[in-house]
Amino acid sequence: MAKPFSKTLNLVNIVKQLWPFVKPYKTMIFGTLALTLVGSLAAQVNPLVLKYTVDHVDALIQLPDPMKEGLRLLTVISVILFAKEIINIFIQFGQKFYGEKIRINVSNSLAQKVIRRILTYQMGFFAAPDNQSGKLQTRIDRGVESLTRLVQNFFIDILPLFCNAILALVIMFMANVYVGLIAITILPAYFYVSARQAKKLQGVRRQLRGGRENKSNGLLNIIDSMTVIKSFVRENVEEKKQLVIQQQLTNDQLYTRRTNFTYDGVKSFIEQIGVVLIIILTAYLVLNHQISIGAIMLHIMLFNNVSAPIRQLHRIYDEVNDAFIYAEAFSRSLKMMKKLNRPVHTLLPRLKALLK
Repeated sequence: MAKPFSKTLNLVNIVKQLWPFVKPYKTMIFGTLALTLVGSLAAQVNPLVLKYTVDHVDALIQLPDPMKEGLRLLTVISVILFAKEIINIFIQFGQKFYGEKIRINVSNSLAQKVIRRILTYQMGFFAAPDNQSGKLQTRIDRGVESLTRLVQNFFIDILPLFCNAILALVIMFMANVYVGLIAITILPAYFYVSARQAKKLQGVRRQLRGGRENKSNGLLNIIDSMTVIKSFVRENVEEKKQLVIQQQLTNDQLYTRRTNFTYDGVKSFIEQIGVVLIIILTAYLVLNHQISIGAIMLHIMLFNNVSAPIRQLHRIYDEVNDAFIYAEAFSRSLKMMKKLNRPVHTLLPRLKALLK
């Protein structure tokens, strides 16, 4: 049986405690990982084929009758690319379908575990201000959703993305060390900006969680208390209370979007600096007869294969942070529940001390 989330929350801890929910599907996970690793290898085919095409077309142009040899070249390239795309269809289907199957099954197991646990709580737990029905519903729904996304991201997405980026970097270094160095120099700057972005949003994530819980709880309270509200003519009062909550939630959401768009623009600029530097360097190397013309396209496409997974990893990092926030809230609820469910005999010594 899975243990409840402990008070020390980090990625390793959460993954360990999610493992009992994931373990029944480990064969499916390994199969999906194998598919996505093959997909990572297939992603490197296009840059290599493009380099081969450009270099051979450049050589064919020098021949008296380039079309004869060119048709054979086009046939070979077409067969390779179409075959890769057909294989990729099956790879993507397997990755997406089985990844979703794992996510849905784990989500169901987590939700059922939460329901089973909540049914064991004493009434004191539900009477606590932080555990009102609307807040609990939002916390549980978004918590389960975030944690199941974490399962999919960690077991299905992260390793293939790393493999894709690492394979592209290895090929870049094999083709030309200097171009590879430019690519690997851009990455620390990209990660630094991403870390600053996450740090700036850390407190706002908790405010957003609290705002969503208050909004959901306020709406449920209005519906449940409609008779009382109508009897005491409190419509305006309740509307103003909800308006304050909604305005704060709106401000937090806008702040989050503004911060994300600003930092995303900076990261896009850093990425484009990498592209420009690679174009300049490869063009110089071509003019200096150190690499072929096709190598320009090869390195640009490989750099895209490096930067695209990094962008995806940042999205996953955001979702992991969301999972931390909701796991933290649920962990706090569990600790409160343990205090409220404390057996009577453990409270007697304290009660006697107070009476004295």
